[in-house]
Amino acid sequence: MTPATIQRYQPGGDIFAELESRYGTGGALLIAQAALTGDRFAVNEAISRAKFGEKLDVSLWSNFYTQVTTDPFAAPLETANKVIGTIGSSAIFGLFKNPWVLLAVAGLVFYAVGGFTWLGGKLKLA
Repeated sequence: MTPATIQRYQPGGDIFAELESRYGTGGALLIAQAALTGDRFAVNEAISRAKFGEKLDVSLWSNFYTQVTTDPFAAPLETANKVIGTIGSSAIFGLFKNPWVLLAVAGLVFYAVGGFTWLGGKLKLA
């Protein structure tokens, strides 16, 4: 960047005034500070920070540490509830909607309570 361009990014310059109207004084000053380096990439990064905010931390260990130190049971319990809810709603209840499965379960219950022995005794007497 040329010194003239850098000066346009500083307070009082036309680029500074435009940036101040878009991102406020704080954002424009952040971009002006980056422009003092003369690096266009630094200016672009400062514009991005002013527009979208700070970069998110995507480090696995940093996020894990934050979760463990703030509320160690929140994430595992939330995940377990989601898994149980998904399994309960789709797999188990979906299985019992099938009439053949209902018939098989009824047959097992009938066998478990001795229904076939009782029925056999009733059929021999008849």
